[in-house]
Amino acid sequence: MLFKKRGPDVHALIMAQIRDVEKCMLIFEDFMTAAASCDDMKSDVLRAMRDKIDLAEDDADLSLRTMIDSLRTAPYLPATKADLIAIATSCDKIANKCETVATRIVTRRIACPKVYVDDILKIFAITKDQFQMLEECISMLFSKMNVLAAEPEHLDKIRALESKVDKLEEGIYEHLFDSDMDLAEKTQIARVVELLCDLSDIVEDIADKIQIMLITRMA
Repeated sequence: MLFKKRGPDVHALIMAQIRDVEKCMLIFEDFMTAAASCDDMKSDVLRAMRDKIDLAEDDADLSLRTMIDSLRTAPYLPATKADLIAIATSCDKIANKCETVATRIVTRRIACPKVYVDDILKIFAITKDQFQMLEECISMLFSKMNVLAAEPEHLDKIRALESKVDKLEEGIYEHLFDSDMDLAEKTQIARVVELLCDLSDIVEDIADKIQIMLITRMA
């Protein structure tokens, strides 16, 4: 176990922050499902759901700051504090990205053609699975670091899922830009898909940060 010394319960605080990010993702999932079946992109329902995402993102920001503040008196090495801040701030980017995508869809009235809905929802479902795996890995840093270091397949599974997202993303682009849709509309939809897939990339990047932390701390 890496964190044996007594001090602020950083483990509990970082997990609380990650749960707030997860709540934001779940609200965003509801938003994407509603947007995919909505015929009126000016819908007050979508705007209300976007506002809920904004509030959830604010909660995630607050819990991030609380966790970072706790590190000032935590008995960890500066390098360890820096690693934990990097992991937590990267998780916060996921909530930020959810807010960005929802706001773009609402303010620009971007309707998703039905032909792409299933793949877009699959992308988010995979990303949610990735995040749940990541949540477990971050908790293991505090409770089972030796196990996580000895069994890198926990992190490898996260990367494997990101590859699935890449394939779905490429398929959407190929079909989209071969279609007869107006170029401006193609570009709008492609950007939303790109931002959505960024979530998976962020999770993979955090997995990489964890692996680097394990290598440098367990040497």
